[in-house]
Amino acid sequence: MKRYLVSERISLHGLRPEDLLPDAPYYAWLEDLSLDAFTEHSMFPNSVARMRDYYEESTRNNTRVLLGIYDNASDSHIGNITLQQINWVNRSASVAYLIGERSFEGRGIATEAVRMVMYYGFNRLNLERLHAGVSARHAASRRVLEKSGMRAEGRLRGALLRNGERTDVMLFGGLRDEWMAELGDSVKRLFVVPPTY
Repeated sequence: MKRYLVSERISLHGLRPEDLLPDAPYYAWLEDLSLDAFTEHSMFPNSVARMRDYYEESTRNNTRVLLGIYDNASDSHIGNITLQQINWVNRSASVAYLIGERSFEGRGIATEAVRMVMYYGFNRLNLERLHAGVSARHAASRRVLEKSGMRAEGRLRGALLRNGERTDVMLFGGLRDEWMAELGDSVKRLFVVPPTY
């Protein structure tokens, strides 16, 4: 499959058919409860039908862009990133991401992927605002958003319920003009071919 958004280390592009098979890593990520301490990825048992439905719905609608995160050196699928809840009237979207392969955690891959998808959203899709919510207990994910140039904007008290315990959700956001002025040039240099018009 042709690579879409490419940096020196990673590529973000559409999922390949083999990525959706039951023996593929992606299937196992959604069954791994330890990866889901702060999200809702594995609320229900995974199935081929569930994965296929999500993939097909993502490719049919224009309110979600689902991209796999691939390691360039090995061409292996190591995570996913999405722009979702795209509102074309207000020019906004939510960013969500998952690094499923444990050996790639802590290497700045999620931050690089979020920066790349923010640049893509602002410059290719003409969005004006990108935002994300993360559990207040998920320090690593909060750091990803901060390093990606999003700013803390608020808190949803008790919005996440896990094992009978309520946790706040921290809200982060980035506005195109501010983000491009602060990070645009440095993030553009990440790309082999920047996604601009």
